[in-house]
Amino acid sequence: MHERLTASGPQTARVWACRTAGVLLIILLGLATGVMARDEPATWLQAIAETPFDEPLQVVSEQRHDAVEGTAYARVPFPFPELKSVLSEPAAWCEIVFLHQNVKACVHQPVDGADAALRLYVGRRHYHPPAEANAVDLQMRLQVDSEQRLEVVLEGDRGPYGTRDYRLVLEAVPHGADQSLLRLRYALSFGVRARLAMRVYFATAGRDKVGFTVMSHDEAGEPVYVDGARGMFERNVMRFYLALQTHLETRALPEAERLPASLERWFELTDRYAHQLRELERDTYIEQKQQEYTHQRELQEAEPSPAPFPEVWPGGG
Repeated sequence: MHERLTASGPQTARVWACRTAGVLLIILLGLATGVMARDEPATWLQAIAETPFDEPLQVVSEQRHDAVEGTAYARVPFPFPELKSVLSEPAAWCEIVFLHQNVKACVHQPVDGADAALRLYVGRRHYHPPAEANAVDLQMRLQVDSEQRLEVVLEGDRGPYGTRDYRLVLEAVPHGADQSLLRLRYALSFGVRARLAMRVYFATAGRDKVGFTVMSHDEAGEPVYVDGARGMFERNVMRFYLALQTHLETRALPEAERLPASLERWFELTDRYAHQLRELERDTYIEQKQQEYTHQRELQEAEPSPAPFPEVWPGGG
């Protein structure tokens, strides 16, 4: 995603700065969620029933003036007690989000006032060490933890370029003895700087990227997919859902086998939707993720505990 500046002058420099800010913003938008109303699992089933996919999964999005929301609904072949046990752990969430190509590392630690604190190191899709990434700090809370419902909330107050109110929310309920229903939601709010950066990004590097919602059909009858911020949110919520699915499928493997199997499986799942989700070739993705995982383990071992993470965002205000 690195691009070269081919002209000079203040105006070009400003455009380049906006484009760079836009790329970072788009990456960070994939890690966030706003305040959304809770509805009943019956509506989840209805959404899943209307899926265009060949699996029990639906992806939708919504955009308001200063916020975007993305949601994935799914029926998964895992008993609820098993799913709840796995997804209540902060280590599991670091393993899940790490599979995303823009997450360079994730570490977790205990913190006062929450179940855990997570720090995500977020950068461009190509390899670079966490020291060159932007740190995103999230608080993890088990909002609901009962025999019939799990709600896990990851939230952060603010981020670079005027973004705020980061929330990533997972809700899950039993569906019979051997399955579970889940809803994964994310959104954030953004100010003037963020809107400007998004506008520049979607006019340049992100102009050809699309989501999953079919907005219309062209003259040849081919689907025209949603683009812009909604398309970006749909792509990222799908990536995180498929990472969650990958973790559930591979968690029982021996530790030495788990990372290679997880990387292979996540790439396989995302490549079913290559038109929307393909950013890297398989060998490149796996090689750089193995390097990044080494950094993640080093950071996890080095993180002080139980001291809270700093409140200042290293990537900007």
